[in-house]
Amino acid sequence: MDQDRILYRGEAFTLTGSRLSQDDSHWAEVEKDGRVRTMKNGRYSEWRIVPETEYGPRYHSGFEVLNKAYCLALNEAGALINEEGTFRTGANWPTVWTRDIAYATHLGLGMWNVQACMKSLQARVRKGEVEQDTGTGGSWPISSDRVVWSVAAWEVYCLTGDGDWLLRASRVLEKTCLKDEKVLTATGGLMRGESSFLDWREQSYPAWMTSADIGDSSSLSTMILHAAARKMLARMFRELGMEGKAREWDGKGEALSGVIEKFFRIPGSDLYGQYLYGRGYPVLSEKVDSLGNILCVLLGHAHGAHAARMVAALPHCVYGIPCFHPQMPEDVAPYHNRATWPFLEGYYAQAAAATGNECGLALALACMVRAALLCGTNKENLLLETGLDEGLLLSSDSQLWSIAGMLGGFYKGLFGLRVSPDSLEFRPCIPDSFAGVHELSGLQYRGMTVDVRVSGQGRRIVRCRINGQDADPVLPAGGKGRMGVELELASDGENAGQVNLSHVKRSLASPEWKAGRHGIAWAAVDGADYYRVFRNGIPVSQTEYCYYIAAPAEGEVHYQVMAVALDGRESFLNEPNEYPSADSRLETRPCGLAGDEAWSSRVTKSPDALFYNVNIDRPGVYRVDAFFANGTYDVSDGNTCAMRSLYLNGRRAGTLAFPHTSRSGNWDYFIYSTAVEVVLKPGPCRVELAYDSFSVNMNHLVNDAVIKHLRFTHIS
Repeated sequence: MDQDRILYRGEAFTLTGSRLSQDDSHWAEVEKDGRVRTMKNGRYSEWRIVPETEYGPRYHSGFEVLNKAYCLALNEAGALINEEGTFRTGANWPTVWTRDIAYATHLGLGMWNVQACMKSLQARVRKGEVEQDTGTGGSWPISSDRVVWSVAAWEVYCLTGDGDWLLRASRVLEKTCLKDEKVLTATGGLMRGESSFLDWREQSYPAWMTSADIGDSSSLSTMILHAAARKMLARMFRELGMEGKAREWDGKGEALSGVIEKFFRIPGSDLYGQYLYGRGYPVLSEKVDSLGNILCVLLGHAHGAHAARMVAALPHCVYGIPCFHPQMPEDVAPYHNRATWPFLEGYYAQAAAATGNECGLALALACMVRAALLCGTNKENLLLETGLDEGLLLSSDSQLWSIAGMLGGFYKGLFGLRVSPDSLEFRPCIPDSFAGVHELSGLQYRGMTVDVRVSGQGRRIVRCRINGQDADPVLPAGGKGRMGVELELASDGENAGQVNLSHVKRSLASPEWKAGRHGIAWAAVDGADYYRVFRNGIPVSQTEYCYYIAAPAEGEVHYQVMAVALDGRESFLNEPNEYPSADSRLETRPCGLAGDEAWSSRVTKSPDALFYNVNIDRPGVYRVDAFFANGTYDVSDGNTCAMRSLYLNGRRAGTLAFPHTSRSGNWDYFIYSTAVEVVLKPGPCRVELAYDSFSVNMNHLVNDAVIKHLRFTHIS
């Protein structure tokens, strides 16, 4: 019987058609009438999944655990719709957030209720551009993943064919991308900003990195979103008949894809590293960012066999996919660190289906169903080691993108639904253990209501019938009325794919500097077998000792050290150490300031520009930053990162960002800002810090900082 069939069996739990079995203290049983009996942490309970809401397509199969998990997601999604017709982000989060609604729409929420998704996306547009959520240092430009809005906006258009929405979305996205180009572009064509959604800085960045250091870094996930946004904009313009603009933005998207391939590919691996970090001399962190790598597959950066190898190589733990691998050292509490997020699992399911990895799809669906039934809700996150919602810093119930991950696992995983401006295509992927009949009824696509029935197993379509007639597994966009699609599958015994099941591993602690009689020295790190020494971002030595005799050098020299374990686990590089002290640095104070005085720049009071002259004594590339404080709000929250455009000799050189530096109200904690790299000639240089159109932050009103001096550093 289907209810007794084993859908998934792993080392941590087993899922059958009617039961989840983890251990004697953790299990769930599902009845056809919607009653669910659970044992969680040895505590027994009974609850009921009520009938489905009025929205969206219905799902039915011979497996009650799938039926009820889908029904639970539908009900929780319906409960999150506000009176305004927009989505709340979760039980703990009553408002609309950009990245959450965008990822949720793209995951599959748009296929469930596209109109509510459209209204929610529009609610995140302010003054004609996409609004960045709060994040490290006061939001944008430190957090810069707002362009994820693009993939959701395109999904909405493909589902609706709404030309007015397409025109509005193209204007919003173009304005957003143009401003990002002016503010975020760094040396080498990189786009700066912290990892997408990993916006609690201590969860995924070295402790020594300031909010400005994170703003100067470049991350895989955010880079891939910037590349995708430009390609989505090109598609929009092409749909609107604006071919010239389409080619322009296609070129920009391809250029960013080339930058990703150049800087983020882990040597000798099919996967990409998490981010580039450092001060002036960036180094790739080879931690594997699950979201960034999955987006490489789903957004078209990786193709064919390479994409399939990526999915097979992604580390996946027994209860879910980690946000990154390996985890942070022991002293970092679990939230992103040591946690699995169901929305990531939903994306993993889609990537597995897209690359024909049936084993990966079965694992992903089983992990999401296990968590939802055991917890009685679609949680924000779960502890990686136990698969439970206890022991985390925070985990909201009814999290929107977790719900969307579940729905997308059905829509874009099992049923293989693919939308484009021209058609709805069917590429189902049914793992062997899920073989049987899977039905989806009432899907809204353009002017059609679509009912889909998939039978069999595997990925090869042996027969497709649309309204009783043999046809290709594609519905052209121009159809009207009710469409019945029947798909028969067969397995060719082809490779069902592989899963890289990994145990939870922690990276080593970063070495701590200590005084040395000669050269540089550091304290020993527990678990380290040896150390790598970096000079200006380049490895120059490998040693078992805790010191290094540095060779004489001219100009700026940064040394950093990485601890490495015998099993290959690494630490982050430690904070750059200037040795010997740099002779290439010029600290310049604004005219009229003396002693410990600082120049106050507050848009609400004195938006005047700062002018003064500096004498450059030698030619070359300079890194320009400022010593500042911003106590407007807490370092990891708010939307009041201050910004000013830097002009040198009358030409705009770039943007200096002055993120929150400490706690709200603390204006006495000074750090260095983000930096701009420029080529300068010897002689006088006119310096100007100005508040202009490229300095407007996400708050639009409060944009304040105090500055003690600017620093010009000649880069080696």
